[in-house]
Amino acid sequence: MKKKKHIVTKTNKSAELFSQPLFRKDVPVLTIENYLWMNNNYEPKTEVKICYSDDFLFLFFEAFEKEIRATYTEINSPVYKDSCVEFFFNPFPELTEKYFNFEINPLGTMLCEFGRLRERTFLSVDEIREIEIVASVTAPVKGFHGSDSWKIFCKIPTALFEKYYRKKISFGKASGNFYKCGDETKFKHYGAWNKIVSRKPDFHLPEIFGELIFGK
Repeated sequence: MKKKKHIVTKTNKSAELFSQPLFRKDVPVLTIENYLWMNNNYEPKTEVKICYSDDFLFLFFEAFEKEIRATYTEINSPVYKDSCVEFFFNPFPELTEKYFNFEINPLGTMLCEFGRLRERTFLSVDEIREIEIVASVTAPVKGFHGSDSWKIFCKIPTALFEKYYRKKISFGKASGNFYKCGDETKFKHYGAWNKIVSRKPDFHLPEIFGELIFGK
């Protein structure tokens, strides 16, 4: 199966990127549109933008859902049961199969692990708190949240990748995938950027990650 490729833009506007209109305007968009396994016709449009600087990796998600589930408020709680967006990432696919999975609900609550397939460990609460997250939903909700979409902005220090891979990061060709899901939402759904080939729901398949090519 042919893998998708995406050019990741480099930016010198690290401070200004918390201005969401600027982020949406200046960075190319990719779309999570491959919905699998469910037959309920629930396939919420979800857009993602990714860019980077020497010190940070920036992510912006916008999921077009009027009704959501946003209940988990503690770090490393099972946010995938809520409405959820996810980013799986390996900056050194030629060296290792280990990757990060970043999973975030509409409140900005993050679950993050590092490892290979089912051999993964949770990052510590302190490590995750080093990741800056801005969320458009500010209080737990089940149902209508007052908008046509919900948004997440995420700023991940490159030092985090260097700590776990024990290697100075020099962004080049990486592998990764972007997901939209909700295990216990009104309509269960599983969406991916790079299409998954699996008989059952499973995002932890690094062999089907797409290619992320970091521009200079």
